Amino acid sequence: MNDMLQQLMNMIENTRTIPALTDISMIGFAVLLVLGAINCILGYRLLRFWMMLCGFIIGAGVGFGVAYSGGVTEKYMYAVIMVGIGVVLAVIAFVSYKIGIFILGAGIGIGLGIYIFHPTSSLVFFFCLLLGAGLGVLAMRQAREILIVGTSLLGGAMAGVSAAKLGGLADFPYGLGMSAGFAILGMLIQFATNRRKRDEDDAAEDEDEFYEEAENSSDYVDPKEYIPQKRIKRRPVRQENRRTLSAAEEERLDEEIVREMMDDDDREGEELWKKISRREANRKNKEKHTTR
Repeated sequence: MNDMLQQLMNMIENTRTIPALTDISMIGFAVLLVLGAINCILGYRLLRFWMMLCGFIIGAGVGFGVAYSGGVTEKYMYAVIMVGIGVVLAVIAFVSYKIGIFILGAGIGIGLGIYIFHPTSSLVFFFCLLLGAGLGVLAMRQAREILIVGTSLLGGAMAGVSAAKLGGLADFPYGLGMSAGFAILGMLIQFATNRRKRDEDDAAEDEDEFYEEAENSSDYVDPKEYIPQKRIKRRPVRQENRRTLSAAEEERLDEEIVREMMDDDDREGEELWKKISRREANRKNKEKHTTR
C-alpha cells in the first residue's frame, strides 16, 4: 500500500514540478486551467457533469489500486481496468442523484486532502479518505453550501497552480495566491447566482408585505377607481341554473326574457325611426330652401 501511494505521489510530484514546459505539458496545464476556472464559476450549475467526472476519476483510482494489488504488469491492462471501473462509477453517479452527490463531495474532500497533505503513508491516505467520506455525507445534507465551497476550492487550486505553471511563476507564493483568488471569486459568483428557493420565497414575501403596508397606509389610492369598468347586462337567471326551476317559473322567465328582447327591439326601432324622421325633415328643409 505504501509503495503504491509513494509511486502515485511521485507521479503527481513529477507533474507538478516540471522544470520546463513542453508542448504536451503546456496543453495539459491549459486544459487544467480551463476546467479549474469552470469548476470555480459553474461548479454547482454543472452538477451532473462534475458528478460523472468525479465518479470516473475515483473509479480510475480504484482501478489503479486493484490492478496494482493484483500484480498486473501490462500497461494496457492498467488502462482497461481503470477506464472500466471509472465508466461504471460515472454511470452510477449520473443515474443516482444521492450517490452522485456523495461521490462528488467525497471526491472533492479526497482531492483537497491529497493536495494539502501529500499522503505517502497508509495513515495519511486513510485520513484523506475519511475527509472525503465526511464531506460526502455533509454534501448529502447541505448540498448547495458544501458543493459551492468545495468546487470553488478545488477549482481554485487547479486554476491557480496551472496559471502559475503557464506563467513560469513559483508555486509559493504566486500559485497559492492565485488559487486563493480563484477560490474566493468562484464562491462569490456561485453564491450570488445559485440562490436557494427559500431565499427567493422570502424576497417574495417581503415584497408582498411592502405592498400590504402601502395599501394600509392613509395615502394609498386604489388605481382600480380610475379604470373604467365594463358594464355587464344582468340576466334574471343564468341558463345553467334554469334546470332547478319549475315549469311555471320557466314559463314566466321566458316571458320576461321575451319582453326584455321586445323592449330592446322597440327602443332600437324608435331610435331608428327618429333618425329616419330627422333625415327626412332635413331633406325637406333643403328642398324648400332650393325652391326659394
